[in-house]
Amino acid sequence: MSRFEDLIMLELLKRLLEITCEEERKGPYAAVICILELFLFKGPCLTFEDIQSSYRKGRKGHTKRTLERLVQKGFVKKINDEYCLTTAGLVLIQGDPLHFCPTLFLAGADSALKVASELGIKPLNWLLSAGRYWGNGEFKYSHDFEAARSLGGLLFLDSGAQQFYSKFGNLDYPYSPRQYLDLALKIRADYVATLDLPLDILTPRGLPAADGIKRTVELGVETIALAESMEISGKVVPVLQGFNDASQWLECLDQYKEHGVSPQKFKYWGLGSLCMAKSMKLVEAVIRAVKKALGEGIRIHVFGLSMNSLRRVYGLISSYDTSAWVYWAKMDGAVLLWSSRKKSFIHMQSRDGRRYTTEDLLEANLKNIIEMHNDLCRGIILKMQ
Repeated sequence: MSRFEDLIMLELLKRLLEITCEEERKGPYAAVICILELFLFKGPCLTFEDIQSSYRKGRKGHTKRTLERLVQKGFVKKINDEYCLTTAGLVLIQGDPLHFCPTLFLAGADSALKVASELGIKPLNWLLSAGRYWGNGEFKYSHDFEAARSLGGLLFLDSGAQQFYSKFGNLDYPYSPRQYLDLALKIRADYVATLDLPLDILTPRGLPAADGIKRTVELGVETIALAESMEISGKVVPVLQGFNDASQWLECLDQYKEHGVSPQKFKYWGLGSLCMAKSMKLVEAVIRAVKKALGEGIRIHVFGLSMNSLRRVYGLISSYDTSAWVYWAKMDGAVLLWSSRKKSFIHMQSRDGRRYTTEDLLEANLKNIIEMHNDLCRGIILKMQ
């Protein structure tokens, strides 16, 4: 369940006091409850500007007095220039601090899944890339499907574009949306990304970003229309693409809206082409811009987010996936050690005089990725204490 799906005390209070936050706020309780609700959708810590921009019908003085009251009653505390929920405030609006942390999807196949299955840590959420299982005109059966489901977590199916566009051929997938969605049903995926074009690969190789965005929307709309006819549109995650400016991802969203694909219909959206972004400022700018454009109550997944960028945007996103633990084990024979002190990974190289199997390295890296995720999550929860 997401933090948007199981409102507890706050929703009951709204019903009891007949408060609708979208309408004119009347009475002292309405301001308190409607401002608390903002934390539910925007995050555990907000600046006054964040609150005031959303609580549009309250004057600045009124908003400040309400926040002071929440601080006095112990539901919110002031930390530097931010107002943060306390544990009491959290219990009032939600009840579960973990729901303020994004969901981690581990990405990998073959030996990576074998190690994860044998490790015995459950539940683990997993992302599979469809392109890995395509060959000779059809999707091939793989033991990965059962292994991923046996982990007891959520299963996310990605389009697999990375496997086909690394050499920039044409702009068509080798498989149709029907074949792709049939695979999603076969493996019982909980979420299915729309077919899209990876502009971080294609634009540097000659594809104009505008053309890639247009084709991404065309593929997405086709995938969504078919999913609706198959009655599985609730699983679909529309993917937004761009290259080097936040306005490109927003343009992609606008084009989706022109086809009737809107945040009102879809509550979970993906952001592509940020995994290779070297600028953490760009990553944050894109996420903030898209988050604002999508509006409250919408979840955002970032595909392949770098570990450096993750620290910066951890509190802004709903989910992310990573295959970094696989990459470093297989490509460089390295172990990732998470440093809680530095809030970063230490890369330990395997010594030449002593060999470690790839599976041993994968196990160590997987454990450290989980520790990183939990450590960053603890950081969010500590702000509420």
